Amino acid sequence: MAAVGVGGWLLYDNTGDRARSRAEIIENCQGLVDPDAVMGFGMPRVEAGATAENACVLLREVTFEGEDHMQEFASLKVETFKDVQPGESRFEWDRRSVTATVKCADPARSGGVTFLRATAANESDGGGRREPGFLSGLAREGALRAAAKAGCEATLPAVPDV
Repeated sequence: MAAVGVGGWLLYDNTGDRARSRAEIIENCQGLVDPDAVMGFGMPRVEAGATAENACVLLREVTFEGEDHMQEFASLKVETFKDVQPGESRFEWDRRSVTATVKCADPARSGGVTFLRATAANESDGGGRREPGFLSGLAREGALRAAAKAGCEATLPAVPDV
């Protein structure tokens, strides 16, 4: 009976951590990040911190020298522009980040917003690249969600495997 009670408590605590993580990611990342996509890597706990307007930092639980710590592993920053941007919606990347740029189809409907840029960055060695396309997916989702919040109709090509 005690084993069932302990097992139930551990399941509740794990579920409680996941629920708290989901709520924190949604709130601190202003709805721009899909918490299920971030937590889908089997991480026991993920936290999110707001660093500035339209930016969030994702932290994961790591064990170092027998102690659990929260470590930054990825960030997302979204910028909104009202000037003319040449070109179409696209992805750009370097060694530690991926940027998704979405062009608004009708700037008049989006309060003059012409394009948005979402940059997902790897904040630690390997933490943001747990599977191919993680940063690309984070940037793409952030850009499209920010565009929707701004009333900007936009599309992006498929996520590149970066």
